[in-house]
Amino acid sequence: MEKQILKVSHVNAYIKQLMDKDFILKNLSVQGEVSNYKAHSSGHLYFTLKDDESTISCVMFKTHVQNTGFEIENGMKIIVQGAVSVYERSGQYQIYVRKIMQDGLGKLYQEFEALKRKLKIEGLFEEDVKKPICKYAGHIGIITSDTGAAIRDIVQVAKRRNPYIKMTLYPALVQGPEAALTIIKGITYFNQEKNVDTIILGRGGGSIEDLWVFNEEAVARSIYASVIPIISAVGHETDFTISDFVADLRAPTPSAAAELAVYDYYTLQNNLNQFELTLRQAMYRQLDFKKKKLELLEVQLSHQHPRLKFERKYQYITELEDKIKMLMENILRRKKHQVNLLEEQLKGLSPIQRLKEGYAYLSDLELNKIVSVKQLKSNDKIMVTLSDGQVIATVDVIDYNKEV
Repeated sequence: MEKQILKVSHVNAYIKQLMDKDFILKNLSVQGEVSNYKAHSSGHLYFTLKDDESTISCVMFKTHVQNTGFEIENGMKIIVQGAVSVYERSGQYQIYVRKIMQDGLGKLYQEFEALKRKLKIEGLFEEDVKKPICKYAGHIGIITSDTGAAIRDIVQVAKRRNPYIKMTLYPALVQGPEAALTIIKGITYFNQEKNVDTIILGRGGGSIEDLWVFNEEAVARSIYASVIPIISAVGHETDFTISDFVADLRAPTPSAAAELAVYDYYTLQNNLNQFELTLRQAMYRQLDFKKKKLELLEVQLSHQHPRLKFERKYQYITELEDKIKMLMENILRRKKHQVNLLEEQLKGLSPIQRLKEGYAYLSDLELNKIVSVKQLKSNDKIMVTLSDGQVIATVDVIDYNKEV
C-alpha cells in the first residue's frame, strides 16, 4: 500500500495538535536566562530562553506584557509560565509566555531598576548637575580595596601617564555588609580634607552580588553630594551600577579611570614644547614685521622730521641773509660812490677850498659879511678871513667899479 504524501502545513498542523493536547506542555514553568531580547513595536516581546546546554524561543503577547511589572534585559534569570506550541508557518515550536517571574538574581535586578527609576526621577543622573573632571589633576584620591587588582591597575596606569602625579588611597571594603559605610567614609574624608582634584571610586569585576554595594542608595547619594568630582570605575565594561549613573563620569574599568583622571605628562610636555616653538616663531615673525615697519616709519619720519624742516628753513634763512648782505653791499657801494661824487662836487663848492685857492672872506668885526664896497667907508675896521687865519685891516681907499 502506497504511503500518503502530506503537505508541510499538514505536518506542522498535526504536530501543533499533538502539543496542544499534551497536558504538561499546556501549562509549564521554565527556568532560564534571557537572550536575543526584542520588544516589537506592536508591544509583543520576543526572546530566547537558554541554559548551559539548550535554547528555546519564547513569545509574549502584548496583553500579558502589561502585567509583567519590570523591564526584561538580556542576561536576566527568569521563570516563565506558559504553553509550548508550534508556529505553523515556520514549523518552529516555542513557548507562548503568559507570565514572567524573576528568578534568584532577578530580585536584585528588580531592586536595581526600582532605585534607578527613583534616582532618575529625582534628577541625580542629569548631565547638568555633573561636575567637570579636572583636566590637569595634581592629586588623585582613590577609594577601593588596598589588596585588590584595581588599585594596582590604577597606580600602574597613572604613573605611566604622569610620574609626578600624587595619589592617596582610602582603603575601603568593596563588597559585603560593611562596604557601603567604608565607601561613604572615604568620600566624606576627601571632601573634608579637600586635598585632591578627583576621586576614583571602584573595584574589579565580579558577579552582581559582588558589585551590589555600588547599587546601594546611600552610596549613590554620597556620590551625588560630593563637592569633588568622582569617576565611577566598577567591574568590567559590560557592568553597570547605580554609581556609574550618579557619578560625574563613568569609566568602563579601573585602568580606564586612571586614563581619564590623570593627564599624559609626556604628551603635555611635548605639546608645551611645540606651543613654545610656535609662539617663539610667531614672536620672531612679529618682531621682524615690527622692525621693518619701524624702519619704514623712520624713513618716513626722516622726511617729515622737525629737525629737517628746521634745517631747511635755516638754510633758506641763510640764503636770504647772504642775499641781503650782497644787496646791502651793492647798495653801500653805490651809495659810497655817490657820496664820493658828491664829496668831490662839494669840495668844488666849499668856501674853505676857495680860500685855499686865494680867495678871502670879508666881514666886519661883528662877523657880518661884507659883499659890497658900499657897506664900507674909510677907516672902517674889517676882518679878512683867509685859509689859514684872520686879518684885521683898516679901509684906506674905497674904489667903486665903474660899471656899478
